[in-house]
Amino acid sequence: MVLLMGMTAGILGAILGIGGGVVMLPASEILLGLSSPVAVGTTLFAVIFTSVSGAFGHYRKGNVEVKSGLLVALGGITGVCAGSYIFKQYLTTNVELLKVLLGIIFLIMAAKMAWEVYAGWQKGEKADETKEKKIPFYYLILLGIFTGTLTGLLGLGGGFIMVPAMMWMLNLKPAKAAGTTLLAMLPIALFGGMIKLLQGFVDFETGFLMGLGTVIGAQIGVKISNVIRPELFKVCFTIIFILLAFDYLQSFVHMLL
Repeated sequence: MVLLMGMTAGILGAILGIGGGVVMLPASEILLGLSSPVAVGTTLFAVIFTSVSGAFGHYRKGNVEVKSGLLVALGGITGVCAGSYIFKQYLTTNVELLKVLLGIIFLIMAAKMAWEVYAGWQKGEKADETKEKKIPFYYLILLGIFTGTLTGLLGLGGGFIMVPAMMWMLNLKPAKAAGTTLLAMLPIALFGGMIKLLQGFVDFETGFLMGLGTVIGAQIGVKISNVIRPELFKVCFTIIFILLAFDYLQSFVHMLL
């Protein structure tokens, strides 16, 4: 089951340009019974494998803007160290706060994906043929710091932020934005995953097996990323994220009432 979870996360991660944490994190809690802090750490550890496999596959297909990816990664390493410190000091002793933050993130992701599907339908089949843009390098570093901090805090790779940001900032096509994001996520996940491992928040066997599954799944996802319509997955994910957000936030609402 753990391998299957990893494969599913790897396929969707390669298609959508996310690290697969949005699949593995809730599955680790719901299906495997891991505590929230350990699920966060184990997921981030597994994302290392996803990033390696997905980035390599996209690079072979020419879907990676290397310089931009490395600049985002540079900022991301700083951010993930800061986020991991905050996670250790404050969130691991306040699980309810961690669940609230996760619930908010999943709610934002649901809204973002729903908007992307709607915008795609409004746009129709017209492709954006405008050229890729150049922007000041520090914009990409700041993007990395922000997403890296989020990664250190919540164990999610930040791909759901980086992919649309790169499409908007650099005018990259979806497949290239996904590939560049996976490259940027590699050092971020590597640093974050190792920190979580040293902090004692990684179930190593589970993380390794999930990571192994993502390696297989990511290669499958890369092969079909240029032919499948991501909108189909985004519709499904919108529904899933709403349900996950409700699940994470309901205990907080009950506590308030």
